[in-house]
Amino acid sequence: MGLKIYSNFMASVSKDKYFTIRKAIVLEALEKGIKPTAFRLNMSKNTIRLWLRRFQNEGNDGLLDRRSGPNHIPHKTSLVLEKQIIAIRKTASCYGARRLKYFFNLTSSIGAIQRILNDHGLCRKKRRRYQKKNDLRSIKAKYKAGEKLQMDVKYLTDIPPYWEMMQRLKLPRFQYTIRDVKSGMLFLGYANVISEMHAESMAQYVLKTIVTHFPGTVTLQTDNGVEFSGTTRNPEANHFRRAIKALGAEHCYIPPGHCNANADVESIHATIEEEFYNLTSFSSRKDFFQKAESYRLFYNLERPNFSKGGKTPRLIAQEDHSKSNFATVFQSIGVLDLDYLVRFHIRGQPLPVLPAGCKVCVC
Repeated sequence: MGLKIYSNFMASVSKDKYFTIRKAIVLEALEKGIKPTAFRLNMSKNTIRLWLRRFQNEGNDGLLDRRSGPNHIPHKTSLVLEKQIIAIRKTASCYGARRLKYFFNLTSSIGAIQRILNDHGLCRKKRRRYQKKNDLRSIKAKYKAGEKLQMDVKYLTDIPPYWEMMQRLKLPRFQYTIRDVKSGMLFLGYANVISEMHAESMAQYVLKTIVTHFPGTVTLQTDNGVEFSGTTRNPEANHFRRAIKALGAEHCYIPPGHCNANADVESIHATIEEEFYNLTSFSSRKDFFQKAESYRLFYNLERPNFSKGGKTPRLIAQEDHSKSNFATVFQSIGVLDLDYLVRFHIRGQPLPVLPAGCKVCVC
């Protein structure tokens, strides 16, 4: 008998077929050993050992099904609904059971959806303890929405579904991202190059609106990239930091070699790649910006963040600033075409930032 993974058989056969399968497993274990059989069939060695002992003591009767469960479960998810859940999951592979139920109005419970995903191998592997990041939610919860922001640049040139459209339609190559630590509010800007001028334009545009309405000091955190003047040690030559301070905000760098210090904005890069770039097609550069703005509104207004109590960024900001219209202003900052801003609103062109002390020779 050509047995495959044991759980696949148990999900597809009736109880009267259990004996045939168990007998084949026991005979294989007698021939090849318990451990190789368990490994090949992806099942417990103790289970095979139990059946083998019963077979040796009682013969075929020892392999009969002794469970008292019913043959039919009236409240079990129907086959039609199960197929629907599988099809939805394959379409939106980035969503788990809870988010599938929320967005697609599924009648099955979260546990039933999770069971279906498990049975069909549609779940992500569990991360080991050593892989989990330090959870700073309790510290982040003490901030006010808009008080602490993180900024980073995402390369779009390494996303396979997006790359062909980027080449053909001349779509942006880089995403400039700012994200609020407390609420998760998302702000997006796009450009074809990475430069200090583009990063400065993005930061100025977002901070100009936030600082005006926020009743306190706003801090923007970045990594030590050249686009954020991270290689410029002379404070007087650090144009990025000076531009932020001119708006009344503060700027800080993460410690060198500690990329997880910018985890909030880094994590959204993985999310937006799965939920937007991998699932969306574009017909033109204009269409790209329209759909990017639609996703930004969806993320800020409609998409619940279950690591933040199932609340949307807009709701968290509203709770923190219930006596003002800050939440409305906060989420209204649209997607930016930074190439347009730099070209038509700022004179000059982007230049690479050189470390302090370097001289440029013009022949």
